[in-house]
Amino acid sequence: MTKKFLFAFLCPLIVFSQTKSNIVFIDPDDTPAEIIRKAANVIPAWRQYDWQKLELTAFIHFGMNTFMNLEWGRKDFDLSVFNPSGIDTDQWARILKEAGFKLIILTAKHHDGFCLWPSRYTDYDIENTPYKNGKGDIVKELSESCRKEGIKFGIYLSPWDMHEKTYGSDAYNEYFRNQLKELLTNYGEIAEVWFDGACGEGPSGKKQIYDWNSYYELIRELQPDCIIANMGPDVRWVGTESGYGRKTEWSVLPGNIMDTELIAASSQQKRLDNAFIPRDLTEEDLGSREKILKAKSLIWYPAEIDVSIRPRWFYHKEDDNFVKSPEKLFDIYLNSVGLNGVLLLNVPPNKDGLIVDQDIKSLIGFKYLIENTFGRNLATGKVTFVSSEREGNSAALILDNDYETYWTTYGSDSTAVIEISLDTIRTFNCAMLQENILEGQRIEKFSLEFWRHNQWKKFATGTTIGYKRLFKFDPVTTSRVRIIIEQCRTNPTLSSFGLYITPPSLSFSPGDTTFRDTLAIKINCDIPDSKIYYTLDGSLPDSNSTLYDGEIIIDSSTTITAVAFSGDGKKGLPVSVDYYKAKYEIISLTKYSQAYSGGGKYALVNGVRGSSYFKDGNWQGYHGNDLVAVLDLKEYKRIRKISAGFLKDINAYIFFPDSVTFYTSEDGINFNKLGSKKTVDTNENNAEIQSVSINANGINCRYIKIEAKNIGVCPEWHVGKGAKAWLFADEITVE
Repeated sequence: MTKKFLFAFLCPLIVFSQTKSNIVFIDPDDTPAEIIRKAANVIPAWRQYDWQKLELTAFIHFGMNTFMNLEWGRKDFDLSVFNPSGIDTDQWARILKEAGFKLIILTAKHHDGFCLWPSRYTDYDIENTPYKNGKGDIVKELSESCRKEGIKFGIYLSPWDMHEKTYGSDAYNEYFRNQLKELLTNYGEIAEVWFDGACGEGPSGKKQIYDWNSYYELIRELQPDCIIANMGPDVRWVGTESGYGRKTEWSVLPGNIMDTELIAASSQQKRLDNAFIPRDLTEEDLGSREKILKAKSLIWYPAEIDVSIRPRWFYHKEDDNFVKSPEKLFDIYLNSVGLNGVLLLNVPPNKDGLIVDQDIKSLIGFKYLIENTFGRNLATGKVTFVSSEREGNSAALILDNDYETYWTTYGSDSTAVIEISLDTIRTFNCAMLQENILEGQRIEKFSLEFWRHNQWKKFATGTTIGYKRLFKFDPVTTSRVRIIIEQCRTNPTLSSFGLYITPPSLSFSPGDTTFRDTLAIKINCDIPDSKIYYTLDGSLPDSNSTLYDGEIIIDSSTTITAVAFSGDGKKGLPVSVDYYKAKYEIISLTKYSQAYSGGGKYALVNGVRGSSYFKDGNWQGYHGNDLVAVLDLKEYKRIRKISAGFLKDINAYIFFPDSVTFYTSEDGINFNKLGSKKTVDTNENNAEIQSVSINANGINCRYIKIEAKNIGVCPEWHVGKGAKAWLFADEITVE
């Protein structure tokens, strides 16, 4: 029996055409042209296609870390603290469905080993917590909530287990399969199983060799429709946790490291039999011609793009003020779903077991931006010119709002031009293109142009399209556009084309939010001829509020909230910016990092303290250099105490200063040293804030100088030893 016959025997229900499959094999005598043609005819398996159409999926990180204010957890938690008495999984499912998400993945077990369901194989689970007197099962509760709301349910199960004693031995793989089986058999349909690649030490100090393929075989047996993601054969991790994909994102990749004849029968269809080995697929170029011409096989392997709505994955109250804005989530959408990926957005509930108001507000705003952008396609009209089209696949089909109808070229044409005459003059700032991935991913270079002043002008260019490509650009006004396919692996296809206008978006300038005397503020809108209204008291503006006329002058700490209405009646989301008037003049300050300005020159005297999150915008960072600041109090004062605040977060290479020295002066030239203080560094990983103070004993002065000594480079014990260390300061106070 040949291998190819064996493949057909293993998959009797799977029928592939002679030219299209989710895998192709490269023969040693294939020419470059033949390899490119084969690549153009790789298509998704049915489960991958259904998954891609979801576009928006959600993560729920919830567990012991939620209650212990940690991220990676420990092996020995006191389970008595786990009691989310107000938990409402119906709220989770309802809010996420209303925001447009089609699937929710729950962290059933994170790295600490604690299980959110009553597992027969460990006592480190929800049965041994106060929650519902040990009768709770959050996996069950959420799975039922998802079914009630009509959305899909998935699970995250961490292979790394800090608690389980068998971790690091063959017995652990059996333990893991047993837990996986519980989840796959007791909770209805599981749409996605999400594995990560973390492999730390267990209680014995050993690391585990994961038997990946046995995990996959179990999933295929018990949940054959389920997507296996991240460290799995159906879907890969994009390579960052930023929410942003590659500008060139191929779903067709070399399959060299896998047993390719088995992967066709297994990874994306039914069984596995050691076909798939997880590997690093995070480099920038994964599927270019250079890559595929060296391949032995090619597979369909799309990208999932994950990010948290908060700075961290589990809920931390101190992150409440740093939830990603609707505008940020919309930009992430454009650069994840809009770059041929599926977005996986984490929304972590709090200790009560609820998604909090800050997250809900952002999700509602995110949905508003999507609906009010893509709810109306402005590409209405007709195709007035097409350089090539196949009978039955005319260019008019890209405007019919049906993904599975598509245009393609006649014969062997791999380049093309499609011109569209809009039904009237339109203004738009967003465009969408979709290939028909059921025919393959083929387009390698394209551009979009509009007609103006008797010539064609480009307004967008790109490389790959795939399932969906989105662009946002400066507004364009025209009645004619054209699509130019400049390079393609074979006949190009397009299923859909759209032009849209977003709700108006606002930005404020200057960027610095602290000032000394007065500050002139300008509000900028991305949609011309929009009307902007604002308030100065923190209230929400409307069309009855003050109309912005070009500049706002403030001379005290102020919150400016503004909203824009475009000419076509679209309302933007309100935007607020807090401005702070400095208490003192800073006449001298060493150079700080523009990436961590804290709000500008006066950030150290604006009265705003930083949080334990170093990216909160209130910390001023010094990379490898010392902080030296000279303050002018503008009058002589008797000083009792001087203090300065600093942050330590060794995971971010931020250390407390080695020492802080305080000086006073009457003339700003001759300074008298009050003394130096050392900080106390415990070398623990958790972020910590420390205030360093000195008693001034009522000294009379006008000027104060503070020198905070950066440790210079990361110490020998640190993972970044020898690299420049950061010093972060937030506020200098004078009493």
